[in-house]
This record gives sequence, structure tokens and C-alpha cells, in this order.
Amino acid sequence: MMEDYIEDEIIVHPIHGMQLSEGYIRKDSVKGYLGSLPGLALSRGRTREEVRARLEQAAKAYYGDDVIVEIAPRALAS
Repeated sequence: MMEDYIEDEIIVHPIHGMQLSEGYIRKDSVKGYLGSLPGLALSRGRTREEVRARLEQAAKAYYGDDVIVEIAPRALAS
């Protein structure tokens, strides 16, 4: 039931660069948070920031050290 999820869109981009990829972080009341980026492993954690940081480490390993993962502003995610 997707209505039970709170979802935030996340984006991957180099510092001061264009978007490379996008994914999501979802809140699941039973398991905490779950995040995903295409082509990379799922990440789980107790907080949204913990999951974002784990996804950023995976993105850095894949794309290079100059990328960041950030939560998209609501205006873009809607």
C-alpha cells in the first residue's frame, strides 16, 4: 500500500553541476527509512539523513568524489 509511505525524491549531481541521477527515500513506519538510486544497492537506516549519507557514499564510489546526494525541494518532487 503505497499510501503508507512518505517519499522524498533525491538527486545526485556534481558540486555546481547538472543532475546525474535521481532516486527516493521512503519512510516505512515498521522498518525506518529505505533509499534507492538506480543501479546502486538499496540502503536502510533509522533516519532519513543516515540513508541519504549512505547513498551519497555509494554515489561517490560510482560517479566520483565530487558528487553529492540531496533531497529535492518539494516544488520539484511534486
